[in-house]
Amino acid sequence: MDPDDAELARRVGEAELVRRAFEANPVAQTALRGSDLRFVAANAAYRAMAGRTDFIGRTFTEVFPEVVSQQLYDLTLSVLQTGQPTVAREWRVQIERNGSSTPDELYIDFTLSPWHDTGSATDAEGPSGATDAGDASPGPADGVFIVVSDVTDRVRERLSAQTRAAEAEQRYAAARDVVTQLQNALLPHSVPVIDGVDLAARYLVASQDQAAGGDWFDAIPLADGRLAVVVGDVVGHGVAASAAMGQLRAVLGAVLAHTGDLVQSLDWVDGLAGSTSTLRAATVCAVVLDPADGRLEYATCGHPPPLVVSPDGSTRFFTPTGGAPLGTGPEVAVRPDRLGPDDLLLLYTDGLVEQRGQPLPLGLERLARTAADALRNQVMPAHAPTSGAERTVRDCVELLTRNGYDDDVTAVAVQRRPRLPALHVELPANLASVSAARSAVLDWIHEIEPERPDTQVLELAVTELVANVVEHAYPARPDGPGPVHLDGALLPTGELQLVVADDGEWREPPDPSVSRGRGLWLVSRAADSLELHHDGSTRAVLRHGLSRAVALGSAATDADRGRRPESELDLVVDAGPPRRLRVSGVLDSMTAPRFADELEVASRGGVHPLTVDLSGVDLLASAAVRVLFDLRDRMAVHDLAPTLVAPRGTPAASVLDLVGLVHAEDETIDDPI
Repeated sequence: MDPDDAELARRVGEAELVRRAFEANPVAQTALRGSDLRFVAANAAYRAMAGRTDFIGRTFTEVFPEVVSQQLYDLTLSVLQTGQPTVAREWRVQIERNGSSTPDELYIDFTLSPWHDTGSATDAEGPSGATDAGDASPGPADGVFIVVSDVTDRVRERLSAQTRAAEAEQRYAAARDVVTQLQNALLPHSVPVIDGVDLAARYLVASQDQAAGGDWFDAIPLADGRLAVVVGDVVGHGVAASAAMGQLRAVLGAVLAHTGDLVQSLDWVDGLAGSTSTLRAATVCAVVLDPADGRLEYATCGHPPPLVVSPDGSTRFFTPTGGAPLGTGPEVAVRPDRLGPDDLLLLYTDGLVEQRGQPLPLGLERLARTAADALRNQVMPAHAPTSGAERTVRDCVELLTRNGYDDDVTAVAVQRRPRLPALHVELPANLASVSAARSAVLDWIHEIEPERPDTQVLELAVTELVANVVEHAYPARPDGPGPVHLDGALLPTGELQLVVADDGEWREPPDPSVSRGRGLWLVSRAADSLELHHDGSTRAVLRHGLSRAVALGSAATDADRGRRPESELDLVVDAGPPRRLRVSGVLDSMTAPRFADELEVASRGGVHPLTVDLSGVDLLASAAVRVLFDLRDRMAVHDLAPTLVAPRGTPAASVLDLVGLVHAEDETIDDPI
């Protein structure tokens, strides 16, 4: 045996036994060597966690190409080049395991240690004859040794607990800290859905003990179809900074909406900041964009310049306009620019690119690289938002703050996209057309991904307006019912307009009663506006603003957007007592008769107590509301009242609130209506 090998065996153990121990170690471990980070060792625990066995002799990028954009490769390479170890906790990564092309998402703790391959046992001796890998001097290493723990279950359990806690917190909003309440009141909770652009935003506060800061943002549709997007930063944190932020946002938003003039609007707030100590030295970046052709003008008043990301991954920063922070310098300067089709514009605050001990150019470079990867969905593609703007702000904020951040962080993305084509549908005025019209509208708006509450309003509106035509437009017409016309357009203001018209003749209702006519009333209460025009035939014009939720806080949120699959009506009776009728699916004019029959049977004609659980109802139309009122009246004759169950936030709850039908949050509450 070579003397060096013998000495190494004396100190470390026999090679075969060491290899067996390494293989049997329950902690996942691997070693990489060389400038290309080539795998030279990987134990069974590591292979099992990674879901593959083909490591030895291959490079890091050959084995895990999907994580190159997730910063794990750059971090490992940095340890190799600097010789400085790194410890990380609860990193979210997506890797392809067990031959699947769909990435699995993991959370991992890991230690990256520089490995200095001395080549012999005697060379590794220190002055005292002792050897310790930790005694190696910093400097370029020969390889990297990695120890990994899969903590996915722990993290998901904690995130689930945080979600439950957040839901409970919403129910007791009045007891929140005054600073958090101020933040929630002053920052927008949503951004508008504008034709021709995809818009998203995200905001993080600096720390939990400073629950409101000076960062702010806004997105303002202008009367001429242009869009103003603003990001700013007021000096300081806490109540004072939040109050100043709210004042600045309100003034700039009001002047921009009124004048549409960027220079005039910024001059207003510049003058205000010059005379208000809490606003002085605030920074602002403002852009006014025409979605139709991509032309824009912008100003950077002491603020980092916007970033443009193109679909091919190329990036560029706007040239700063040279303006000083508000109230401190010369007049505001504005520059023109232009976005190409599908280009994305990212506005942000310095908290996203500035980190302690890191030069600003490096932070900007990381931002550009991360934003380009995010737009092309090359960061964490599994379960990623379909919206390029939403994906970009999510990935940039998560990846660039995962090692900590010292200031508030705000990111707003605007991507040009094709305009939504107008909708025109003509259907026969029969009950089957109610569902067909609803599906046509939901299919039409699917691409723009409105929030679920907005979608629920549109579902209710289409159901009621088309049902109104079916019931009233063509009574006893010899040649059968005529058509119902449905037209839709997304207006430049961010409002969705729906027009439902018929070719019949308007007549005043002969005997209006309290049990009828709730459909149009429900629509007028739920939507932003509803106008009825009677000129021989009837034309109903509905307008409703669409929005997209903003993530305020440190936890990523997956907004509930777009169309939920419509289910068939399902009615299930539990024996009780009292009997419970569980309802799921759609309750409209088509299904209301069956609903009424089931209520009649379950309540034995109104003489037995009954709980009606509407938690699973996708749509509660006026026809079904009338059935519930009828049930209430029949049971009242016997000194009874049904108990309705509809948790807050469900489609049924919002309608019941509008019509004044009392309902419980869950089945444990027995207060009847």
